[in-house]
Amino acid sequence: MPYASANGIDTYYEIHGEGPATPLVLSHGLGATSQQWVPRLLSLARDRPLILYDTRGHGKTTAPPGDRHYSLKIFAADLAGMLEAIGVKKAHIGGQSLGGMITANLAVDFPSLCASAILSDTSCGNGVDEGEAGKWERWVQGVIGNRASVVEEHGLEEAMRREYNFRYENDPEFRDSPYKLDDYLRRARTTPAAGYAATARAVVARPDLTARLGSIAVPTLVMMGERDWLAPCARRDHALIKGSRFVLRRDCGHGFRWRTETFVAELEAFIDDVEAGRPVAGEREV
Repeated sequence: MPYASANGIDTYYEIHGEGPATPLVLSHGLGATSQQWVPRLLSLARDRPLILYDTRGHGKTTAPPGDRHYSLKIFAADLAGMLEAIGVKKAHIGGQSLGGMITANLAVDFPSLCASAILSDTSCGNGVDEGEAGKWERWVQGVIGNRASVVEEHGLEEAMRREYNFRYENDPEFRDSPYKLDDYLRRARTTPAAGYAATARAVVARPDLTARLGSIAVPTLVMMGERDWLAPCARRDHALIKGSRFVLRRDCGHGFRWRTETFVAELEAFIDDVEAGRPVAGEREV
């Protein structure tokens, strides 16, 4: 199994495809692993290398003990170190949820690595503003912080079971979700509980990047599900990133598996426009 040693850890990664185009790197969500993308997104490796990896504290990547080893800046440095270790000088960098937060941090801290940035179902702020975006970010802080405590007290599998059951019983729209209980429990079996809890606290304490978004000079795609609670955050971030493209996926919640075909099509269309030198700015619904 391939590992890249960088930034004090061994990062597990996979490379799918051998095409000549610029590589695409995808970072997964909290509690997931690189396998969240397989096999649904492997078509993205048709013309280019598709690089998938397990973030620090997840899957097969090192999970160092102690919260001091976990932060969004550290996760971005892990990704930069992994790319350097495997010889990738520039790539289209993207991620969903936690992975989008990592991408945003990489875009402001390591801009030379980014041919483009893809921010999906995520937020670049952390509750500082007083509008709808800030309200939902503060709500997420509470939810994620509480989840970390439940994980440490009752274990990750029980925490995932409780989260799924609560949402199923209290959120009628959640019953339409493509993510089922087995998906939640699978996460619990592939991620160390301590790594999950430390990462969750890092998400709660993440830096607010909104003041730095104007410095992002690479083409950027901001993509969000219509029914995702972070939708106001995505609209704000799009407004702050000059020349970015905003895509709202109708009738979709949090996660790329809602109407996956639209996620793939919009990702491909964006990268095609970037590589052809066409402007990407604008807004669209699909």
